[in-house]
Amino acid sequence: MKTVKCALKTRLASVSVLVLVSLLAPVSSMAQIDNPQGNKRSQVSLDPNIPNVVNPNETEFQRQNHFLSFVGSYIPESFASAKAYYKAIDPTNQKADFKAWLVNAGFISDPSQWHPYGPQDIRTGQPAGVYGDNIINTDSHVIVLNAADLGFVRNQFIRCKPSCSALNPTIYTYLENYPVAPFAASGSGFPFTIGYPTQDESKKAMNKAINRPLGDINGNNFCIGAANCLERIADVAFEWAPPAGATPGSSTRFGQLYSYIFSHDQHLITSSNPQGIVETIAFPDFLVNSPITGVAKIQDFRAGGFNTVTIQTGDPFAPNLDGVGFKQHPGVCLVCHGGAPTNLTSSGAYPRGGNINGFRFLPLDIRNLLFTSDLDTTDPLSRIRQEAQIKEYNKDVLLTVPKYAQDDGTGAVRVPHLREVIQGWYEGFPGDKTMSASTQNPDFLPKGWRDVNHGGTLPQGVSELYNEVVGPSCRSCHFNRELSLDFGTYANFHQESDLQQLALIAACKQNNPDPGAKFMPLALLTFQRFFDTQTGTRTLGDGASSLLLNQEVDRLARDFNFSSVQGYCNTHP
Repeated sequence: MKTVKCALKTRLASVSVLVLVSLLAPVSSMAQIDNPQGNKRSQVSLDPNIPNVVNPNETEFQRQNHFLSFVGSYIPESFASAKAYYKAIDPTNQKADFKAWLVNAGFISDPSQWHPYGPQDIRTGQPAGVYGDNIINTDSHVIVLNAADLGFVRNQFIRCKPSCSALNPTIYTYLENYPVAPFAASGSGFPFTIGYPTQDESKKAMNKAINRPLGDINGNNFCIGAANCLERIADVAFEWAPPAGATPGSSTRFGQLYSYIFSHDQHLITSSNPQGIVETIAFPDFLVNSPITGVAKIQDFRAGGFNTVTIQTGDPFAPNLDGVGFKQHPGVCLVCHGGAPTNLTSSGAYPRGGNINGFRFLPLDIRNLLFTSDLDTTDPLSRIRQEAQIKEYNKDVLLTVPKYAQDDGTGAVRVPHLREVIQGWYEGFPGDKTMSASTQNPDFLPKGWRDVNHGGTLPQGVSELYNEVVGPSCRSCHFNRELSLDFGTYANFHQESDLQQLALIAACKQNNPDPGAKFMPLALLTFQRFFDTQTGTRTLGDGASSLLLNQEVDRLARDFNFSSVQGYCNTHP
């Protein structure tokens, strides 16, 4: 709600070059339009119904800041700040390799047990650990298509030490991200195009991802083209853990984040690595000094503008999650997971040992997910078959959310929006906080959003605004913002709000926005789908809901007392 200026040539037979192209560089197929003035991006979507928010006169640095970048004052990030962050949370560099992280977290007990591709033996509900070759020991496991903001198939796992029922456990989760584009015949393979995948495309992509393939859809061992590649894009790992070097028995827990590049390339093949696969937090040497790619350069965010810098071997992997803007680790993830980047100390250290206040895990919200099917009990990846695992995952996420109530600035004393919703999803009866229901109720309404038609006192239509605008387009990221910005109540949603400007101004200033302007929704895919509802009725991400999205932008404008988004634009030229 991410671009790199990269001196890459045409992708040949290298998946890792694909990673640089698809995750780190603005590719022409990724909604980039060349022009005679020097191949500058002229818009972020080829769909004429989506506002063009790129100013042709802005710098590349400004273009990169439209999405997945913090609103307000921007804390510059760079490879130096990413290195400092890793040094703070992993000072002895013990988790630079993904296998080492998995061993430390307890998903495997020895690096030799890890198979970086192919089907796995996944054991759920095993707090004591069941280990062996190709076994993944996890509390819960789900595979979903994140249809809300990034458009990946996500194969994700979570476990706790000593167990998830223990008091104040250490919690570990990781996600393998897989593309949808190879199966998107309808043109819905973000970031190449926009739109929710069809149910058939979703099913094909998820069924392929659970087998963790290598190569491309045409049968090539190494990927030849980005749009055809089946391989996973990256591994992202999170910890809810004590600080590095904490004394045994420390009760301190805070969110910590690792981002691992998945590199599969013929240049990596050795006798000890016959498949040519590397999973590390750093760019491998061949990507930096490849005779195929030349010298790779990316944008580095620094005070006073932007610099083009050469990637050095060992620089931390920094993903471009939607093809239109490079962002540095860990800030790109904090946009939705909570917290904010910070300036380094005078000695170059990341403050507070990497403890970023407010950084938490995100729940599995089935309204914003796609599955292979909905109610097919014979399909192990259907929504109904995965409900139990989804609930276990969300219970573990809840362990990272504060329990205490605070004043949110409107006079309401309440728990965080995220806590109320996770518990509400699993109410067995009204007011139940024990999460006794076995399946998620996506229709749950927080108390502060209940209108006169839904057991509350708020004006008619407020509940529909929550279900049809806030739920699909806002809360995934605002869940983990500070209480004054988490949209937990209707009053909080309007509290000193500049939301109307951020969410509506794109329609008013398309083709001539302010350089570097920020827009809401802050994820490009969510932004595109938000505006796409203006021209047609869309279903929610789960593919099964009867709730339809129609003219979301106008609905939001009306809530701020404008006749429509055009009515807003008439007063804000």
